[in-house]
Amino acid sequence: MNKSEFLANLRAHLSVLPPEEQNELLEDYEAHFAFGLQSGRTEQEIVLELGDPAELAKEAIDNRFVPQEHVYWFGGAEPAAAPGAAIPPTGGYPNEAGVQHRSAFASVMVYIGLFFINLIAVPLLLSFWAVVVSFAVSAAAGILSPLLLGLEYLWHGDIFKAKIFASIAYVGLGILLIVVTRYAYKGMLWLSIAYLRWNVRIAKGDQQA
Repeated sequence: MNKSEFLANLRAHLSVLPPEEQNELLEDYEAHFAFGLQSGRTEQEIVLELGDPAELAKEAIDNRFVPQEHVYWFGGAEPAAAPGAAIPPTGGYPNEAGVQHRSAFASVMVYIGLFFINLIAVPLLLSFWAVVVSFAVSAAAGILSPLLLGLEYLWHGDIFKAKIFASIAYVGLGILLIVVTRYAYKGMLWLSIAYLRWNVRIAKGDQQA
């Protein structure tokens, strides 16, 4: 299953939700795919990591309003009420009760605030990613140190015994750094995706009362 098939399957299972909520959830997963592809993983690997779209959709709608009968949403029109169903007093979608939309001025202020926050947060994230990359490079250098030592022997025809022991120590250090790099990479990937989702939620401007 590739990215398009995964998102189409997920959207089909989210059909009981209004289009706005469907799009918000799908944007989160598209961001996850974007980070994963930038990290060198394939779409199939990302799909396996995310899991079954049906299960993900079930988790997403557990705490949301779900109509008793299947509902088809058409543009901005309100859904037709099922026979005998109570009509929401707000006149909108049942799950929109208590949602407040920001004014234009408040939205501008939020965007300005996000801009200044990102001026600090984005360089910090990039510096953390640089640390992860440095761990990976150090791990590779430690594991390849015996090869470099062999090249030195071929070039000079002689080698100090101390360098042999140091090379063995570097291999062990490289293996440890591989483990550290793996966990650091996963942590930074989670943090980056969470920060991106937070930016999207704040920028959308819907706040629960």
